[in-house]
Amino acid sequence: MPQPSVLIAGAGPSGLVLALVLLQNGVHVRIIDKERTHRIGSRAAGVMARTLELYAQLGVLNDILAVTSPFGPMASYDFGELVPKSKTAFLFEHQEPTPDIPYPNTEAVNQTKHEGVLREHLAKLGCTVELAAELRGFEQSAEGVMAKIMHTAEDGRQNEETATFEWLVGTDGAHSVVRKQLGLSFLGETRTEHVVGLGDIVVEEGLGMDVAHMWFINGKMILVRPDDVNNKMFSFLYRTSSAEKPLTREDFVEEFYRITGRRDVKFGEATWLSKYTPNIRMVDTMRKGRVFVAGDAAHCHTPTGGQGLNSSVQDAANLGWKLALVYKKLAPASLLDTYAEERMRVIAHMLGLTTALGDTNRANMGKKDFKMQHPDAMRMLGVNYRGSSIVCEEPGAAEGVDDPYMGGVGGRVQAAYRAPDASELVPAGKQDKTTRLFEMFSASRHTVLVFGGDAGTRAPVVKALEHFPATGVIHAVLVLGQGNATPSDAPSFATVLEDRAGHAYKGYDVDTGELAVVVVRPDGVVGVVASDAEGLERYFKKILIAA
Repeated sequence: MPQPSVLIAGAGPSGLVLALVLLQNGVHVRIIDKERTHRIGSRAAGVMARTLELYAQLGVLNDILAVTSPFGPMASYDFGELVPKSKTAFLFEHQEPTPDIPYPNTEAVNQTKHEGVLREHLAKLGCTVELAAELRGFEQSAEGVMAKIMHTAEDGRQNEETATFEWLVGTDGAHSVVRKQLGLSFLGETRTEHVVGLGDIVVEEGLGMDVAHMWFINGKMILVRPDDVNNKMFSFLYRTSSAEKPLTREDFVEEFYRITGRRDVKFGEATWLSKYTPNIRMVDTMRKGRVFVAGDAAHCHTPTGGQGLNSSVQDAANLGWKLALVYKKLAPASLLDTYAEERMRVIAHMLGLTTALGDTNRANMGKKDFKMQHPDAMRMLGVNYRGSSIVCEEPGAAEGVDDPYMGGVGGRVQAAYRAPDASELVPAGKQDKTTRLFEMFSASRHTVLVFGGDAGTRAPVVKALEHFPATGVIHAVLVLGQGNATPSDAPSFATVLEDRAGHAYKGYDVDTGELAVVVVRPDGVVGVVASDAEGLERYFKKILIAA
């Protein structure tokens, strides 16, 4: 096996997704974790719509959905009451899928199962997580990074290894060794007054598994949510008074009875228990030389809104394709600077958004008709990279209100925003088969969507595409309007699709008679919306050396 080029320290979701993106791009990686066993527990249970779309591009979505369940309704109770006063509250309001947003709803998944799916897909690519392997330090130079890794055997014996890599990425959590050794600031605040107890526990009787159960009584909150119907497992979350001593099963059970008055509820084994003190912090940069940080190593925040895991996964998606192009020497090393440029703006806004949301929920907790607030923005479908130096926006588009969580204007597809899906597309020559745009997008290549025009007006675009690297970096897709016959220039495109249902032209706001070129980056973000070959060339000159 070739020598790994990238060392990933930390095998949580951000590290696993980064490894998967790099491997799909042909980059050899090594991923280590200091824990002796894989983590268990239902922490970070919400997977947002934007993350589900990324998983579709990575080819892992079906397996993720097989271990998830929708966030169902929540039953709200008064003290001691067996019958809920309300069953209408939803943590995340259900929305119907549409041709452009096929996965609109937040899915609940036990992180143990979540990470297990990602590891299985890594294993198919020949990569496994090295447990009991702790990064103890590193030194970097212009040529690479020398890492010191401490391996601990089952009998406790330790062996230090020194290995050299081209790049190191720290996805090693809030106490990141990588961040600390880089000397990055981690400014912010710690909410010591908002300590949260959480864990997984069996409920033998007293609570149904068809809904989540919550109590807001005298300023106290406790939430118990079904996690696995097969073994009566529930996850719980509540505010506790101190982070000084570890949480025990008895602590939780006693507090549950005291807050709720529901001594009819009988608990079984607790499989995972933890305490969490919210930190609201972020780094001043996400890269120094050949070393990067991502996920909790770069930013921490309150659990409100379920943005933590999802933001971490989006970090990995943003960094992965850029690192792959630089590794292949198809892009300049300066492309890696845009990782922090794009992500820090989003993260800073997210910290403010989740902090304000958490403060609002706490202030209103216990009031009559209180409902936990989770704005639509939390689905992350509006997260954008406006103002990025590698995005070709329309003149003036980056001016005015700058909200990194807000969708585009007027429903039009715009550079810097997510690329929407479109279903019921028919591949040329395969009239009995349908596909969708999300099946065209990939974490290992740019997708160039060409709409409208005719063979003559498309000729400059076809010529421009010939100048770019042909080693799988670009996938050119011609999208024909309804009823259009296969044109003479069809062989110039890797894929030709007929938009038989009209979803693509409508969703991308394209007139069938006019040429439109949309470049979709490997992370699902639109790089440019152009009307000619010049716009296509302008974008790729920002990305590729050969362009």
